[in-house]
Amino acid sequence: MARYEFPLQERTRNLLRLESVFAGLDDTPDPRNLRSHLRAFLELLDFCQRPELRLDLILELERLLQTLQLWAKSPEADHAALTHWQEECRGQLQQLREMPRALGESLRHQEILQLARGRMAVAGGLADCDIPLLALWQQQSPELIAERLQRWRAELIVLERSVALILAFLRESQAWSLERSRGGRFALPLNPRQPMVLATVVVEDDGSGAYPKLSGGAHRLHVQFLQWLDPGPSRALESDLSFRLGLSAC
Repeated sequence: MARYEFPLQERTRNLLRLESVFAGLDDTPDPRNLRSHLRAFLELLDFCQRPELRLDLILELERLLQTLQLWAKSPEADHAALTHWQEECRGQLQQLREMPRALGESLRHQEILQLARGRMAVAGGLADCDIPLLALWQQQSPELIAERLQRWRAELIVLERSVALILAFLRESQAWSLERSRGGRFALPLNPRQPMVLATVVVEDDGSGAYPKLSGGAHRLHVQFLQWLDPGPSRALESDLSFRLGLSAC
């Protein structure tokens, strides 16, 4: 099965973008991937430079806690699961509120990151011949390089865990339905009083190269299926297609 996620609000889009950048960092860093790690950390620093990022995460976690409190009033609620989510959200909120400095503050003073930033716009700009300090790093022991990269990531662990927790909750709370597109298109009316924040489309990977393109607003969700061609541009799929649709309104 092939899975596709679509943010329906800008705050969810930023969370998915952050998650994708963190996914590019290895749990056990390989020195051969040093350049890709430098690019990832620079992207994360760009996010951290937004003064509203920390506040947005706090507001998002507070919003989830309010949702959990409402769900707890239902007689059908799984109170053990709700308690677990509430404890996770409160713990992450406390860490965000008690941070002694801004997100990624210490990484802004890493010389190698600043040098790499100045060369990012140049094709092949992260070559050893352009950044002697990078050449020095490359000649250190793999263990030392991995330890430094892990220490950098630890500086952003509160950010990474906050993003992971919010997205995990949105995914776990999705309501699922089995749908079918007609001629490759599907439309669904939405309740503007209950705004959706995340949509997930799951289709059978049958080798046809079909994939969804989603657009939507407060009142309506539209899915169009396209077919990838190699070579050439994708074209609109004209046949019917069954798929699963998950929506989260948290």
